[in-house]
Amino acid sequence: MTSDSKEVTIYAPPHFKATWKKFMEICERDGQSASELVRIWVTGYVERKDPGNPQRPLTAYAPGHEDEQALRVQEVYARLKSHAADNRGEIHVRQIFRELEPHFKGRLKVTTAGELEQRLREDGIKVWH
Repeated sequence: MTSDSKEVTIYAPPHFKATWKKFMEICERDGQSASELVRIWVTGYVERKDPGNPQRPLTAYAPGHEDEQALRVQEVYARLKSHAADNRGEIHVRQIFRELEPHFKGRLKVTTAGELEQRLREDGIKVWH
């Protein structure tokens, strides 16, 4: 443990012990870090839930307005993070394009996909091509 690392303890009911043991066995079998998987899940949960109930300008619901596009990007990003959290912190670039398909076309879709890929990588998500 490095000097910057901090141990965190979680509490669970007795019946959860068997589930935790199985989780650890699966992590070992798959060569995954249990701590890293928990951190990925916690990070994704915070990003989906924070700041709670943010107020949006009415223009966020006006088709074609830049605020509406920003809202769509935020929603897509949250879905991608959730998908990655469910898949060992990994995602394929095709998934980014699939999520953008209903909302963005042409060059805007390609540019937005690149920006989302960069954000995901900065958050520790592996993006496969």
